Amino acid sequence: MLHRMWVSAFALTTGFAGAAAAQEADFTAADEIVVTAQLREQRLIEVPMAVTAYSGETLQELGITKYDELALFVPGFEVQEQSANNTGFVIRGITSDSGDATTEPRIAVYQDGVSTSRNRGTYQELFDVERIEVSRGPQATLYGRGALIGAVNVIQNKADLSDPYFEAQLGGGEDGYRRGLVVLNAPLGDAFAIRVGGTLRARDGYVENLAGGEDLGGVDVAAGRIALAFEPNNALRFDLIGNIHNDANSGTAFRSGSFAPVGSDLSPYSPAALNTFGGFEGGAPLGLEREVRSLTLIGNWEISPTLSLTSITGTREFESTEVFDPDGSAYTLIVAAEDAEGTQESQEFRLSWDNGGPVSAFAGVSYFHEEASTRTPTMYDERYALAFAVGELPRGAQVYTPAEFDALVAPNLVAFLLNSQNIYDALNTAHTEYAVTSGETTSYEAFADATWRVTDRFELTAGVRYTQDEKRSGLFAATSSPSLLGNLLAYQFILPAQIDAANDAGDAALAAELTAQRNAVLGGLVPVLFSGDTSALQPYGLFTQPTAAIESEGDFDAWTWRLLGRYEFSDDVAGWVSYARGRRPEVLSLAPANLPGGGAPSNNALPAEQVDSYEVGLRAQNLGGGRLDAEGSLYYYDYTDFQTTQFVGVSLVTVNAGEATAYGFEGALNWTPIDHLNVFTTYAYNHARFESGARSGNSFRLSPDHSLSFGVRATFPISAGEFFVMPTYTWQSKIFFDDDNDRADLQGEPLPGLLDAGVDEFQDSYGLLNLRAGFEHESGHWALEGFINNALDEEYLIDAGNTGDSFTIPTFIRGAPRLVGLQVTARF
Repeated sequence: MLHRMWVSAFALTTGFAGAAAAQEADFTAADEIVVTAQLREQRLIEVPMAVTAYSGETLQELGITKYDELALFVPGFEVQEQSANNTGFVIRGITSDSGDATTEPRIAVYQDGVSTSRNRGTYQELFDVERIEVSRGPQATLYGRGALIGAVNVIQNKADLSDPYFEAQLGGGEDGYRRGLVVLNAPLGDAFAIRVGGTLRARDGYVENLAGGEDLGGVDVAAGRIALAFEPNNALRFDLIGNIHNDANSGTAFRSGSFAPVGSDLSPYSPAALNTFGGFEGGAPLGLEREVRSLTLIGNWEISPTLSLTSITGTREFESTEVFDPDGSAYTLIVAAEDAEGTQESQEFRLSWDNGGPVSAFAGVSYFHEEASTRTPTMYDERYALAFAVGELPRGAQVYTPAEFDALVAPNLVAFLLNSQNIYDALNTAHTEYAVTSGETTSYEAFADATWRVTDRFELTAGVRYTQDEKRSGLFAATSSPSLLGNLLAYQFILPAQIDAANDAGDAALAAELTAQRNAVLGGLVPVLFSGDTSALQPYGLFTQPTAAIESEGDFDAWTWRLLGRYEFSDDVAGWVSYARGRRPEVLSLAPANLPGGGAPSNNALPAEQVDSYEVGLRAQNLGGGRLDAEGSLYYYDYTDFQTTQFVGVSLVTVNAGEATAYGFEGALNWTPIDHLNVFTTYAYNHARFESGARSGNSFRLSPDHSLSFGVRATFPISAGEFFVMPTYTWQSKIFFDDDNDRADLQGEPLPGLLDAGVDEFQDSYGLLNLRAGFEHESGHWALEGFINNALDEEYLIDAGNTGDSFTIPTFIRGAPRLVGLQVTARF
């Protein structure tokens, strides 16, 4: 029996699941869907959880190859793909997207039961999958650490011992779109089988880069997989699956809302002008290079008719380098990169028992070890940075070229620098600094879950998991040379402000210490003033302060649990109530000081985030003569120790935002009013708000209050095959891109001239219309399909703020415009 790990289904998709593309879908067979949401096989109506599952056939019908496309059809689920290296997963208002090596995920993302939750290694192309499940609500008992508010599990197709199979797809379209897919399954005798597959997907950038180079926002993805199966008898089976995924994408289309390139304007939908300068990172161009590799071994042993053992062994590694222009402008102000890598090993054993009586249960243990590091180099042109800091860098539609800058802006800067041409000439046009964070986690878990069928219609389920973590975080930061501009800013702005604050607080000793520090800075600036000699400067960086290697260690443990009650009102209608506790593990957060003289490095042990969840739901199937399936759930969440970021003084740091609550409703409907016509829709309402601290009353980032999807699939059989038409429409209400909701009182003003006065880091409500139509031959051997994504060419943002927001110059990333394409498929 093939291993199936934590599988669940939602009424929306039951009509699609298992329907061959060459046949009319059997929308009356919902009661035949077998799931294992509670780690044992059950009919969908028996599962007391709000989850969604899509079969591989349904994914193809909807044209889904990416997580953000999947999220459009899952209530309460959002995915923001800023780039393949930075994908944000959102379930019921909670976002998991940090790429820092020390940060823990809030949403567990799995591939065949192995965690892929480390953000920089999460995104992978969705191809040749058996199904995908999205579980909403705390899932600690089933999915373990990091499943604070939900989990996503991708179940790939395994090698089939009985049937040979071949499939190939070839597609193309505008904007250089091209896609290819090949899958081959071959039985090798009675006990062995092999399955190999690969896919390519590419699209040219859709944001013109006026500074030259590739257009921005382009993708170039290649992924491959090999799966081996060994089944010596009916009681024992092993599956070995190896994956490799590569991205070679053009630069992320950050677009400044403050500085417009010559020949363009401030609109985020106009051409950009992004650049690197000074040989940054060996002259690497803007863009992403990433590779993810994994190997998974799944074993299933049916020890007896009542007892089975499952083993899941996984190893993964990723390497990614992304170069980007965080100021989003034509100015050579800042260029940055992120170089991340990570490895992990995991092992789980689970023993399941079910003798057909009123009680069934499972118990298990797991081991997880991860090592990750993130290097974040930045390069600054100190002349442009000085002009920016003191308000001399022109904003709006006027942008000075380097020659114009020297002629028009430089005299003002020289005057600001005590009329010293020596100081101006000594400013570094390619000042480089970087920080390296590292994290290591070893986790041990034990878990158990049991269900007691009290009567024929009422059952109780209880589960518990114990987690013990051993964690270590490290930090190191350095600069290519002391920053002259950093010394100037410390002397003229930062240290005087700190001295005044110390005097106001009556701390004479601290004021004297800061005054001595300021005098030392002046001692290093005097030689620059008279001769341009920078050798005596204080060892300051500009925005990343040099930090000797430091480490933080800690051991943590915790319990999480769930309790559910389920009642069958009839054979086709069942309801449930549940209480569960979710947890995001503790974080040992290390970060260098942001500004020169701005204080010591940040070294915080952030407490575990915790959520208590209360939910009631109802599922109905086969109503109206088997033509209607429906489901709805109401929930309430109470969060404690929610972590976010904000300015504290002159530094952007991770802080404890305290308490938050969320409540909402999710529903889905699948209706077949007549033969050959299916209507499917979802709706989610989520009211997620901070309840304490400076952000009290704010909405969670990336969390719409309302979202919905609606689709119709109509088929038209003819003697030679079948035509189909499927329009789908998805809509969401307004979202904010940061937990501060772009409130002016939370923006901060680190230095004169650095102020984000605009309230524009949000996306108003919008909808996307997609169209698909095609024909499939009656043999099922070939099909032709056309599609139009974003058919109305809707303009919308997928992100705003970004790294530039840390410098009070937020950038904006537009969503993809309309795409028209054609695809042909062959199957044998």
